[in-house]
Amino acid sequence: MDHITEPKERYNLRKALTLMEREIKVLKETDTHTLDQSMLKQYKIRTLPLSLGVDGSLSPKFFTPLLSDNIPEPTAEYVDHEYYTDSTLWSSEWGRSIYMYLDAYTRKLALQFPEIWRVWSCKDIGDYNFGDLYRTFEPVFGTLLIWHVAKSSKPHIKCIMHNDLDVDDGHLLRGEVLTVIRIMLGQLKQKVFVNHMIAPVLLFSLNRRHPRVIEAYFDGHELVIRRTKAYDFSFMNAAGFKTLAQWWVGDAVGDTTKRGIQT
Repeated sequence: MDHITEPKERYNLRKALTLMEREIKVLKETDTHTLDQSMLKQYKIRTLPLSLGVDGSLSPKFFTPLLSDNIPEPTAEYVDHEYYTDSTLWSSEWGRSIYMYLDAYTRKLALQFPEIWRVWSCKDIGDYNFGDLYRTFEPVFGTLLIWHVAKSSKPHIKCIMHNDLDVDDGHLLRGEVLTVIRIMLGQLKQKVFVNHMIAPVLLFSLNRRHPRVIEAYFDGHELVIRRTKAYDFSFMNAAGFKTLAQWWVGDAVGDTTKRGIQT
Protein backbone atom coordinates (compact mmCIF):
# COMPACT_ATOMS: atom_id res chain seq x y z
CA MET A 1 0.00 0.00 0.00
CA ASP A 2 1.27 3.45 -0.88
CA HIS A 3 2.62 5.52 1.97
CA ILE A 4 0.18 8.21 3.05
CA THR A 5 1.50 11.46 4.49
CA GLU A 6 -0.82 13.41 6.75
CA PRO A 7 -0.62 17.20 6.32
CA LYS A 8 0.80 18.96 9.37
CA GLU A 9 -2.29 21.15 9.66
CA ARG A 10 -4.46 18.07 9.91
CA TYR A 11 -2.15 16.48 12.48
CA ASN A 12 -2.35 19.63 14.59
CA LEU A 13 -6.14 19.52 14.33
CA ARG A 14 -6.23 15.94 15.62
CA LYS A 15 -3.80 16.84 18.39
CA ALA A 16 -6.03 19.70 19.54
CA LEU A 17 -9.05 17.38 19.57
CA THR A 18 -7.10 14.75 21.50
CA LEU A 19 -6.12 17.27 24.18
CA MET A 20 -9.72 18.45 24.41
CA GLU A 21 -10.91 14.87 24.87
CA ARG A 22 -8.47 14.37 27.75
CA GLU A 23 -9.64 17.53 29.48
CA ILE A 24 -13.31 16.55 29.22
CA LYS A 25 -12.57 12.98 30.29
CA VAL A 26 -10.98 13.97 33.61
CA LEU A 27 -14.10 15.91 34.63
CA LYS A 28 -15.47 12.60 35.91
CA GLU A 29 -12.98 12.86 38.78
CA THR A 30 -14.86 15.90 40.09
CA ASP A 31 -18.23 14.31 39.32
CA THR A 32 -18.92 17.01 36.72
CA HIS A 33 -21.51 15.86 34.19
CA THR A 34 -22.95 19.16 32.97
CA LEU A 35 -20.92 21.92 31.31
CA ASP A 36 -22.02 25.55 31.60
CA GLN A 37 -21.06 28.36 29.23
CA SER A 38 -17.96 29.39 31.19
CA MET A 39 -16.63 25.83 31.10
CA LEU A 40 -17.43 25.48 27.42
CA LYS A 41 -15.50 28.66 26.68
CA GLN A 42 -12.57 27.36 28.72
CA TYR A 43 -12.44 24.19 26.63
CA LYS A 44 -12.93 26.07 23.32
CA ILE A 45 -16.39 24.70 22.67
CA ARG A 46 -18.79 27.07 20.93
CA THR A 47 -22.53 26.43 21.13
CA LEU A 48 -24.93 27.67 18.49
CA PRO A 49 -28.64 27.14 17.86
CA LEU A 50 -29.83 24.48 15.43
CA SER A 51 -33.22 24.02 13.81
CA LEU A 52 -34.51 21.04 11.87
CA GLY A 53 -36.74 23.29 9.80
CA VAL A 54 -36.01 22.82 6.12
CA ASP A 55 -33.96 25.42 4.19
CA GLY A 56 -33.38 27.66 7.20
CA SER A 57 -30.10 29.36 8.07
CA LEU A 58 -30.14 27.41 11.33
CA SER A 59 -30.41 24.03 9.57
CA PRO A 60 -27.52 21.54 9.73
CA LYS A 61 -24.57 22.33 7.44
CA PHE A 62 -23.48 18.78 6.75
CA PHE A 63 -26.74 16.83 6.74
CA THR A 64 -30.08 17.05 4.94
CA PRO A 65 -33.43 15.38 5.68
CA LEU A 66 -35.36 12.87 3.62
CA LEU A 67 -37.92 14.91 1.70
CA SER A 68 -40.91 13.16 0.21
CA ASP A 69 -44.66 13.63 0.11
CA ASN A 70 -45.06 9.91 0.72
CA ILE A 71 -43.45 9.50 4.13
CA PRO A 72 -45.88 7.46 6.26
CA GLU A 73 -46.88 8.78 9.65
CA PRO A 74 -45.24 7.01 12.61
CA THR A 75 -48.39 5.28 13.80
CA ALA A 76 -48.13 2.18 15.94
CA GLU A 77 -49.75 0.22 13.11
CA TYR A 78 -47.12 1.29 10.56
CA VAL A 79 -44.17 1.03 12.91
CA ASP A 80 -45.44 -2.26 14.37
CA HIS A 81 -44.27 -1.17 17.79
CA GLU A 82 -45.64 0.58 20.86
CA TYR A 83 -44.11 3.71 22.38
CA TYR A 84 -44.01 3.27 26.13
CA THR A 85 -44.57 6.22 28.42
CA ASP A 86 -45.28 4.01 31.42
CA SER A 87 -44.48 5.81 34.66
CA THR A 88 -43.02 2.58 36.05
CA LEU A 89 -40.05 2.79 33.68
CA TRP A 90 -36.74 3.81 35.24
CA SER A 91 -35.55 7.20 34.04
CA SER A 92 -32.51 5.46 32.53
CA GLU A 93 -34.92 3.55 30.26
CA TRP A 94 -36.77 6.60 28.91
CA GLY A 95 -34.21 7.39 26.22
CA ARG A 96 -34.10 3.75 25.19
CA SER A 97 -37.87 3.69 24.73
CA ILE A 98 -37.60 6.65 22.32
CA TYR A 99 -34.77 4.89 20.49
CA MET A 100 -36.66 1.62 20.11
CA TYR A 101 -39.64 3.33 18.50
CA LEU A 102 -37.49 5.59 16.30
CA ASP A 103 -35.35 2.65 15.19
CA ALA A 104 -38.40 0.57 14.30
CA TYR A 105 -39.84 3.50 12.33
CA THR A 106 -36.66 4.24 10.38
CA ARG A 107 -36.22 0.57 9.48
CA LYS A 108 -39.68 0.60 7.99
CA LEU A 109 -38.80 3.74 6.04
CA ALA A 110 -35.63 2.10 4.74
CA LEU A 111 -37.76 -0.64 3.19
CA GLN A 112 -39.94 1.93 1.46
CA PHE A 113 -37.03 4.18 0.43
CA PRO A 114 -34.20 1.80 -0.59
CA GLU A 115 -31.93 4.71 -1.48
CA ILE A 116 -31.31 5.12 2.26
CA TRP A 117 -29.11 2.01 2.31
CA ARG A 118 -27.28 3.16 -0.80
CA VAL A 119 -26.06 6.15 1.20
CA TRP A 120 -25.72 4.72 4.71
CA SER A 121 -24.42 1.58 6.33
CA CYS A 122 -24.00 0.39 9.91
CA LYS A 123 -22.20 -2.18 12.00
CA ASP A 124 -21.92 -3.17 15.64
CA ILE A 125 -20.84 -0.25 17.80
CA GLY A 126 -17.83 -2.20 19.07
CA ASP A 127 -16.59 -2.60 15.51
CA TYR A 128 -16.07 1.15 15.20
CA ASN A 129 -12.71 2.43 16.42
CA PHE A 130 -14.26 5.18 18.53
CA GLY A 131 -13.12 4.21 22.00
CA ASP A 132 -15.38 4.15 25.05
CA LEU A 133 -18.84 5.56 24.30
CA TYR A 134 -20.45 4.49 27.58
CA ARG A 135 -20.73 5.33 31.26
CA THR A 136 -22.13 2.48 33.37
CA PHE A 137 -22.31 4.37 36.67
CA GLU A 138 -25.04 6.88 37.48
CA PRO A 139 -25.74 9.09 35.68
CA VAL A 140 -25.37 6.59 32.85
CA PHE A 141 -24.98 7.41 29.17
CA GLY A 142 -24.28 5.28 26.15
CA THR A 143 -24.41 4.93 22.39
CA LEU A 144 -27.29 2.94 20.94
CA LEU A 145 -26.75 3.13 17.18
CA ILE A 146 -24.20 4.45 14.68
CA TRP A 147 -24.51 4.89 10.93
CA HIS A 148 -21.61 5.68 8.62
CA VAL A 149 -21.57 6.61 4.94
CA ALA A 150 -21.44 3.48 2.78
CA LYS A 151 -18.01 2.48 1.44
CA SER A 152 -16.46 5.21 3.63
CA SER A 153 -16.97 7.69 0.82
CA LYS A 154 -17.52 10.53 3.31
CA PRO A 155 -16.45 11.06 6.95
CA HIS A 156 -19.95 11.91 8.22
CA ILE A 157 -21.37 9.92 11.15
CA LYS A 158 -24.84 9.70 12.68
CA CYS A 159 -25.18 8.54 16.27
CA ILE A 160 -28.03 7.92 18.70
CA MET A 161 -27.16 8.01 22.40
CA HIS A 162 -29.07 8.15 25.67
CA ASN A 163 -28.35 10.14 28.83
CA ASP A 164 -29.99 9.67 32.20
CA LEU A 165 -29.96 13.44 32.74
CA ASP A 166 -32.10 16.40 31.83
CA VAL A 167 -30.33 19.47 30.46
CA ASP A 168 -31.36 22.98 29.44
CA ASP A 169 -30.40 24.92 26.31
CA GLY A 170 -27.52 26.71 28.01
CA HIS A 171 -25.63 23.57 28.98
CA LEU A 172 -24.06 20.54 27.36
CA LEU A 173 -23.68 17.13 28.91
CA ARG A 174 -20.22 15.69 29.38
CA GLY A 175 -21.44 12.52 27.69
CA GLU A 176 -22.56 14.44 24.62
CA VAL A 177 -19.22 16.19 24.23
CA LEU A 178 -17.11 13.07 24.82
CA THR A 179 -19.17 11.08 22.35
CA VAL A 180 -18.80 13.52 19.46
CA ILE A 181 -15.08 14.09 20.09
CA ARG A 182 -14.29 10.37 20.23
CA ILE A 183 -16.25 9.72 17.06
CA MET A 184 -14.44 12.55 15.27
CA LEU A 185 -11.03 11.28 16.37
CA GLY A 186 -11.91 7.77 15.23
CA GLN A 187 -12.89 9.03 11.80
CA LEU A 188 -9.87 11.30 11.40
CA LYS A 189 -7.49 8.44 12.27
CA GLN A 190 -8.62 6.52 9.19
CA LYS A 191 -6.26 6.77 6.22
CA VAL A 192 -9.19 6.87 3.82
CA PHE A 193 -10.11 10.29 5.22
CA VAL A 194 -6.61 11.81 5.12
CA ASN A 195 -7.79 14.55 2.76
CA HIS A 196 -10.69 15.50 5.04
CA MET A 197 -10.31 18.08 7.80
CA ILE A 198 -13.86 17.85 9.15
CA ALA A 199 -15.62 14.74 10.45
CA PRO A 200 -19.20 15.95 11.05
CA VAL A 201 -21.39 14.19 13.59
CA LEU A 202 -25.17 14.35 13.79
CA LEU A 203 -25.98 13.26 17.31
CA PHE A 204 -29.47 12.34 18.47
CA SER A 205 -29.10 12.87 22.21
CA LEU A 206 -31.97 11.16 24.01
CA ASN A 207 -31.91 12.93 27.36
CA ARG A 208 -34.57 11.07 29.28
CA ARG A 209 -37.85 12.16 27.64
CA HIS A 210 -36.52 15.42 26.23
CA PRO A 211 -34.19 14.57 23.34
CA ARG A 212 -32.35 17.07 21.20
CA VAL A 213 -30.31 16.88 18.02
CA ILE A 214 -26.73 18.11 17.84
CA GLU A 215 -24.59 18.81 14.81
CA ALA A 216 -20.93 18.87 15.80
CA TYR A 217 -17.74 19.60 13.89
CA PHE A 218 -14.27 20.96 14.66
CA ASP A 219 -13.41 24.06 12.64
CA GLY A 220 -9.70 23.98 13.36
CA HIS A 221 -9.97 26.33 16.33
CA GLU A 222 -13.11 25.38 18.26
CA LEU A 223 -15.45 22.46 18.64
CA VAL A 224 -18.70 23.81 17.21
CA ILE A 225 -21.81 22.25 18.72
CA ARG A 226 -25.12 23.35 17.27
CA ARG A 227 -28.11 22.04 19.22
CA THR A 228 -31.86 22.12 18.84
CA LYS A 229 -34.22 22.93 21.64
CA ALA A 230 -35.42 19.87 23.50
CA TYR A 231 -38.36 17.94 22.12
CA ASP A 232 -41.09 16.70 24.46
CA PHE A 233 -41.53 12.93 24.26
CA SER A 234 -43.40 12.52 27.53
CA PHE A 235 -46.27 11.52 25.23
CA MET A 236 -46.54 9.88 21.81
CA ASN A 237 -45.07 12.80 19.86
CA ALA A 238 -45.83 11.72 16.29
CA ALA A 239 -44.60 14.97 14.74
CA GLY A 240 -41.37 14.73 16.72
CA PHE A 241 -40.75 11.14 15.68
CA LYS A 242 -41.33 12.01 12.03
CA THR A 243 -38.92 14.95 12.16
CA LEU A 244 -36.20 12.93 13.86
CA ALA A 245 -36.66 10.07 11.39
CA GLN A 246 -36.43 12.34 8.35
CA TRP A 247 -33.09 13.70 9.54
CA TRP A 248 -31.79 10.31 10.62
CA VAL A 249 -32.27 8.75 7.18
CA GLY A 250 -31.37 11.89 5.19
CA ASP A 251 -28.20 12.58 3.21
CA ALA A 252 -24.62 13.63 4.04
CA VAL A 253 -23.53 16.88 2.37
CA GLY A 254 -21.01 19.72 2.61
CA ASP A 255 -17.31 20.27 2.02
CA THR A 256 -15.23 18.44 4.64
CA THR A 257 -11.83 19.21 3.10
CA LYS A 258 -9.58 22.14 4.02
CA ARG A 259 -11.79 24.39 1.90
CA GLY A 260 -14.70 23.56 4.18
CA ILE A 261 -12.86 25.03 7.16
CA GLN A 262 -11.91 28.18 5.30
CA THR A 263 -15.47 29.02 4.20
